[in-house]
Amino acid sequence: MDLTLTDAWALWWSGQQLTDHTLYGAPVLWLGRAGKMLAFLAGCTIVLDIIGSERLIAWGEQIQTSKGKWIWWTLVPLGALLVPWVSVLAFRRWDPPEGTLGAANQIVGLASLPTAIASLTLGTALTVEKTPAVVIWFGRLLARPRFEWWLRVVAAPLFFVGFALDYLAS
Repeated sequence: MDLTLTDAWALWWSGQQLTDHTLYGAPVLWLGRAGKMLAFLAGCTIVLDIIGSERLIAWGEQIQTSKGKWIWWTLVPLGALLVPWVSVLAFRRWDPPEGTLGAANQIVGLASLPTAIASLTLGTALTVEKTPAVVIWFGRLLARPRFEWWLRVVAAPLFFVGFALDYLAS
């Protein structure tokens, strides 16, 4: 059953499960999963804030040594293989209704394959020699006061929207 946002919240508040319903053509189950991802991304900004730009820069300088390079010889290839594999599996597991191309199908299709391509590209681009420079650059970017403010301004709505979508699917 296709619902509007107010209908969905009213049904949720009454205690009904909405996993069988759609919200503007998108399955509520997939919206809940997207909400989890949005909340996770918003939470990453808190982790980056706790780590701090100084530690991030110091870590980037540390992995420039040969002692820290073994991490990147392990993590970069693993990430380059694991992330596309998981996203392709997620794309293949979702079985849309016969003859439909709803919003969720488009979102999953548009997100999974570019994610696979982007992660392979990033895994290749972030080689052992480039990774420390990227980490140091990101640390310096976080050190800018305006960037930190914009990051928080974007993260707060992402968290609340993600949390609301996740709650709706529960």
